[in-house]
Amino acid sequence: MVELIALYLAGLSFFFSGISGLSDNLRQLSGQRFRQMLARATQHPLIAGLLGAAMGAVTQSASVVAFILAGMTVSGLLSLQRALLVLACSNIGTALLVFIAALDLHLPILFLIGMSGLILAFKLFNKFRPGFAALLSIGLVFFGLDMMKQVFQPLSSAPSLAGIPKFFDYWPDAAFFLGMLLRAGIHSSSAVAAITITISKGGTLGEFPAMMSIAGLGAGAAVATSLLSSNLRGLPRQIATYQMLGNVGAAVLLASLLMIERYTGVPLLLALLHRMSPSSAGRIAYMYLVFNLAIAALSIANLRWMPAWLVKICPPTPEQDLSRPMYLQVEALHSPETALNLVALEQMRMIRVLPKYMEAAREDKTIPLKSLHKAAGELSEQIAEFLEALLRLPIATDLAAQVISFQRKGETLRALEENMFLFSETLQGQETRPGIASRLVEGLDTIVLTAMDALQTKDESDVNLLMQLTEDRGGMMEKLRARLSLSEGQDVGNIAAQHYATTLFERNIWLLRQLALWIREDAHEI
Repeated sequence: MVELIALYLAGLSFFFSGISGLSDNLRQLSGQRFRQMLARATQHPLIAGLLGAAMGAVTQSASVVAFILAGMTVSGLLSLQRALLVLACSNIGTALLVFIAALDLHLPILFLIGMSGLILAFKLFNKFRPGFAALLSIGLVFFGLDMMKQVFQPLSSAPSLAGIPKFFDYWPDAAFFLGMLLRAGIHSSSAVAAITITISKGGTLGEFPAMMSIAGLGAGAAVATSLLSSNLRGLPRQIATYQMLGNVGAAVLLASLLMIERYTGVPLLLALLHRMSPSSAGRIAYMYLVFNLAIAALSIANLRWMPAWLVKICPPTPEQDLSRPMYLQVEALHSPETALNLVALEQMRMIRVLPKYMEAAREDKTIPLKSLHKAAGELSEQIAEFLEALLRLPIATDLAAQVISFQRKGETLRALEENMFLFSETLQGQETRPGIASRLVEGLDTIVLTAMDALQTKDESDVNLLMQLTEDRGGMMEKLRARLSLSEGQDVGNIAAQHYATTLFERNIWLLRQLALWIREDAHEI
């Protein structure tokens, strides 16, 4: 018995190491270039569905697909409705693993592990290293399943376990909850289904209880998704909720059909499965396919009204709204002449964040500084990627010069936002509000508002005022630092923070002056 337990644990370890390795090697699909290609490919509903199924087959995890889609939806590359369609169909593709698990592939699996492992060990074909690593992970998955299969074959004839098949045959609803618990603890429906086929082949679990266990995967997936997404907000929460509802609906539907057919004898789901495959393992695999088809069908049926409902119950957070471009879409690259106007609108959204930092520096601790900073950084990166994409197009020389100018402005805005965040974070953490720090906040806030006006209007008087306000203040700052050093009765940490704040203040003034120079240059070009 100890040897069987050791063999089972080793098989389980290989199985989940393979699943984890496969996900890690394929998560690079969320790169920017791939996401842009995916956004263009999913414009047609049929292609979006086929692509979702392909992504599910390759990644073998709807969670990985949901991760990729959540990032694309937040960044504005994909609409919520189209993302939900891709996610719904990705469930179908995950059935591939279960069908392979139903076959006896012991020798091909050993060859797959041996060849891919040797290629990786001797660093051959380094260009395709992630692909061979994914193949090795697939081999480990099925090798682990094969080891577990060897465990359950002798267990089925053990006298102490002889009552287990009878128990589940008598209480098939218990098998439903078994599948639910396994799926809640093991974050992969296809993994649990493959293990269920392995157990069923060993005779420890009958065919009908195995079917009920597959139906229970939907309830378990809903429980796991609910727990894992409890700290999510906005768009990621919407996608998680959508997946959860589809799983619950499929679980209830299939379990009901199975129980009705069992107790009434009316040919429904079981009769269909017996026509589809002559073997028990094949029928269980088809049951898993039907389960995922049910998720997709129920999810697509609700697709027309579901996005609006999800937005109501899980509204996007202000930070997610900021990180998501409002004007920059892939289609905007088709008109490079007007694209820079859209870039200017997005950059204006970035600078509108700066007054919130000043509010936080005035001891408004309700403002999520780090979330805003992260969102502004994501928006800045997407603006930079859009400008780089513009430069790769065959555009005129003068337009290319304008794009480069906007890149310089974007770098200034990014540095300004970073320093404003540090300035606000430094002062927000103090327990007291000395007069010097208060004057720094109010002075910087006034200059930022002036910069916003100048950037929006490009009026010469506004630009001149901004230039005057951002003149060199080195002498004044030295006097402020001297006063800080002579202050008595203050905490050393507060004095150090205020010294750092004065340095950040100077940096921000210099960056705002660079922005003023850019505005003046741009206004003259216009």
